[in-house]
Amino acid sequence: MRYHSRSITGQASRTNNDYVGATCDGDSGLFVVADGTSRHGSGQLAETFVSGMLAVHSTQMELGGYPAEPGAIARLLGSILADFHASLPADQTGAICYLIGLVAHGRLTVAYEGDCSCGIVTMAGAIEWMTPPHCKANWRRDRSHFDLAQDPARNLVTRCLKINRAPNPDFVCCALDTVERLIFVTDGFWADLTQAQQSSLLAAPDRDFSVGDDDVT
Repeated sequence: MRYHSRSITGQASRTNNDYVGATCDGDSGLFVVADGTSRHGSGQLAETFVSGMLAVHSTQMELGGYPAEPGAIARLLGSILADFHASLPADQTGAICYLIGLVAHGRLTVAYEGDCSCGIVTMAGAIEWMTPPHCKANWRRDRSHFDLAQDPARNLVTRCLKINRAPNPDFVCCALDTVERLIFVTDGFWADLTQAQQSSLLAAPDRDFSVGDDDVT
């Protein structure tokens, strides 16, 4: 596996509250995206979350890796998230949307809360999104990302991680082919960029593009 990451500060931001981290080893890897809200402390929480997940992954690999059974992986990720939340200082402020993508044993397991998203890029360059965003506009969990991008209520997330809310992630699991390409993004990518811009960045990730108000990762 190999990966490319990029994060651009939005026009409405003085600092970028998006954080991303990844690590690959052969045909396995961990990919973490965190999107801090505008609340004070969110950027620091997002950074701590990403570095914490990568550190736990490194320890897990030293202990022999991850279980092969999908349910066991989901339970382990849930336990890791609970331990991280319990380790936060009592005065921690802010809130984040997050997504963890773990590739192991030929399968992808995603744990997420909020509106960070994961998709599979088709051979034609389109994105098949697999993580319905947790937001007021999608309370039935039945709307496409393209449809949600047009609805202002998509900005009202219904799940996130913060000090007074225990992690409650949704999990998505699927088998992977060796040629598949995955994408892990914050909502600044799937909601604020046009589909033409998204396709352009998939073809050339370092290409210049016009960013909107939100950070894009």
